[in-house]
Amino acid sequence: YISNVKYKCNRPMNFRLITSLLLAAVISAGCSRNDTSLRFYSEIKSVDKLILARMTISKMATIDDITLSEAKNLRQTADALINAVKIGDRVAVYSYDTYLRAYMDMSELQPGDITVNEDAHTVSVVLPAIKTEFEGRDLPIRENHYRVTGLRSRIDAKERAAIKEQMNESLKEEVRRNPAFQNHIKAEARRKAIAYFESLLSGEGYTADISFKSN
Repeated sequence: YISNVKYKCNRPMNFRLITSLLLAAVISAGCSRNDTSLRFYSEIKSVDKLILARMTISKMATIDDITLSEAKNLRQTADALINAVKIGDRVAVYSYDTYLRAYMDMSELQPGDITVNEDAHTVSVVLPAIKTEFEGRDLPIRENHYRVTGLRSRIDAKERAAIKEQMNESLKEEVRRNPAFQNHIKAEARRKAIAYFESLLSGEGYTADISFKSN
């Protein structure tokens, strides 16, 4: 009878003890995974703005005297007539570079975008969408050719500033219309981002599964 009592009492106690140990193990594993996810989230988000790729785009333009066929008003027609009788040449060729870059705004990263699997030693990361922007630099234009002879007037700073502005606007409009520029630089940026984060996480002993949010 005493033996039976001991048996009845010990079995629930062992069961509760095992249950408690299993629960503690689950909680401990959950906390560990959660802590690892939050650590990776904090480290990756601290990058802030990650510049991944840069593309140089060039534009070329020519300055010369207006001709009668190009004249659009009376003033331009009068200038074209005077230019037609002047002696000499007046032509200059300029080129202008602008820079398109691809980046990720890491402030958009959310804690749920990073999932750690400690059993498989893998980390799933859903990165912010790749974005592009023109790099804001006021670079000078290059003078590739300059020929002013005879009675022709020299090309002044006002004309050079005007042609630079025209090239800049034309170039940006061309990039906006033609998706090939952005498609190319975004593809390069994705490739570099995957390589970067795979290397970063492999150094921590994890295999990375990298994907991107859509725009």
